[in-house]
Amino acid sequence: MLKELFSKIPAHVKLLFKLYLLNVFLFFSVRLIFYIANGAADIKSVPFSEKLSAFITGAQFDICVLSWIASLPALIWCIAYFFRYSKAYTIGFYLFIVLLLIYQFVACANIPYFHQFGNHLNRNAFLWNDNPAFAAGVIFGSFSYWGYFIVYAFIAFILIKLAGNYFNTFKQQQLSVPKQKWPIALLTLLVVTGLVILGSRGRVSRKSGIHEGISIVSSNNFINQVAINPNFTFWRSVFYTKKNKAYVVPQNIDEDIAFTRSYLGINEPYQPNIERLVPDSGAGIKKYNFVIVIMESMSVYKMGYYHGKNLTPQLNKLNKESVFFDHFFSSGIHTFNGLFSTSTGYPSIYAERSMRSYLKKRFDGLGPLLSDLGYETNYYTTHDPHFDNMQGFFKLNKFDNFISESDFAISQIESSLGVPDHVLLNRLIENTTNRTSTQPFVSVVMTASDHGPWIVPSDIPYKPDGATPQENCTLYADWAIGQFMEQAKKTSWYNNTVFIFLGDHGLSVSETYEMPLSYNHIPCIIHQPSLFKADTISAPCYQPDIPATVMGIIGAGYTNKTFGINILKEQHPYVVFSADDKIGCVDNAGFFYYKTLSNNETYLRKYKDLDLVNYKDQYKAKADSMDKNMTQIYEAANYFIRKDYLMYD
Repeated sequence: MLKELFSKIPAHVKLLFKLYLLNVFLFFSVRLIFYIANGAADIKSVPFSEKLSAFITGAQFDICVLSWIASLPALIWCIAYFFRYSKAYTIGFYLFIVLLLIYQFVACANIPYFHQFGNHLNRNAFLWNDNPAFAAGVIFGSFSYWGYFIVYAFIAFILIKLAGNYFNTFKQQQLSVPKQKWPIALLTLLVVTGLVILGSRGRVSRKSGIHEGISIVSSNNFINQVAINPNFTFWRSVFYTKKNKAYVVPQNIDEDIAFTRSYLGINEPYQPNIERLVPDSGAGIKKYNFVIVIMESMSVYKMGYYHGKNLTPQLNKLNKESVFFDHFFSSGIHTFNGLFSTSTGYPSIYAERSMRSYLKKRFDGLGPLLSDLGYETNYYTTHDPHFDNMQGFFKLNKFDNFISESDFAISQIESSLGVPDHVLLNRLIENTTNRTSTQPFVSVVMTASDHGPWIVPSDIPYKPDGATPQENCTLYADWAIGQFMEQAKKTSWYNNTVFIFLGDHGLSVSETYEMPLSYNHIPCIIHQPSLFKADTISAPCYQPDIPATVMGIIGAGYTNKTFGINILKEQHPYVVFSADDKIGCVDNAGFFYYKTLSNNETYLRKYKDLDLVNYKDQYKAKADSMDKNMTQIYEAANYFIRKDYLMYD
């Protein structure tokens, strides 16, 4: 039966399959050499399961890059099959072989390149194209470089030899194959095209195709690099990366860093960093558990601020028994901005996809700080764990346990956003209550229901009565928080757990300003009645303050390497944030200064009452001061990120 079915598969499809298998094997061989040649001594401590995962994930990247180059040859073969034009088979074959040889060369050349630069081959390899003699001297002056040409020659020989055999077999099969009817030829074209497109995308997930972050399978950065096929980074950097201006270190970067140190209260002699030793509280370390719920699109506008409609009765109720920060701001206007800044303590740099790009090493943020204190670290999301590289980024940054839509029954998944908020929060209650570990824990939760496609679960007793589907989703998301807290208060772990609720970003609902504050002004609530009396703190604060505040609650001494402070005991004079191509700053006197980078226009507003007057000329000294302060903090953050953390540009 299977033999008969296999015999009906068109010969060019079998040839394509053989070439895929051959090159996956060859890429595996080169990857193994890469692993042996570049692995440092510390990989001995990496579990075998993580090393195996790197090679398995590597095959996923290999299939992706093979699909890129197979698209045109496969199309040519399908057309040849349709019109029975044998010469086209030969054209497609030789095109495929040439491309395969180029891709295998990149894979081999990447081995010494990585050894020299610590990064996979990318467009920076062309930086020496104006001095080829020097480049040749560097490459051919050492066996450690040109020796890999021998590896490539061997790989090329195997590829040409076996591929030639496959093609000769294919030509023999073609002689005995009758002309196919056009419906069968068309169906073959559609199936092959679909498979190649799927392979090029790398994943079947609706929300995200394959990207570099998928490679993060270990806390060891080199093991993560093993997974990536260098063609993936090289060709994407050459053809698909936006050609932004190269980062140039500002001439006055030391001045920027010195100012930032002063902003953070560092009084020691100047060092080119923001590290400062925070002593313990003197009352002993108290390892409270932490549940940090980052709420999708939760702007204070939805709580009635800026003349908005109050859609959050449960959060308002929670505020009355919690510490509420009513001038808290998100670092950016995207979920990845909020997750990055909340977990690392760093401001977001405009619209940069931080969780996909800042992967050179981990940040000394929530995960590493709490892991060093013996905490169990958990991350919960409703949907695809690889969207925005959530799983990869949090794994790199010491979040060991990841709960996502793959941990739920298919029947519980409502849309591309995965499971509804209350289902995810119920799972957190269940998992936490059933823990057998005595370790303290931190669980970071990213909700998603307050986002399009605006679906409210139908199997719950609560029926929101908003004016629009969007309002109904906000009301539902708020209800889910209320249900979660009702259940949490009944658990044995509630009294020893600090709950923090904040938005990932807000929502652009006010056209009052060129940079709508409703997009960055978000709530932050810290709840644990046994520790904190109900209070409202109105000093400006922002997402990068969360790690330092958590450490302050614990009372542990540590080295703070973040841009944040303990907002329960300290205050900022102002905080900075961005909205893609806009950058803003609010101070404790009620001023909002911002700049639209597209046209370099600047504005100074009194934002608490949405005053429409631009005060930048009337209060020129204030505007100039806020502009300089805002710029210096961002320049310092940008410098540290590019120096220490940026892996992919």
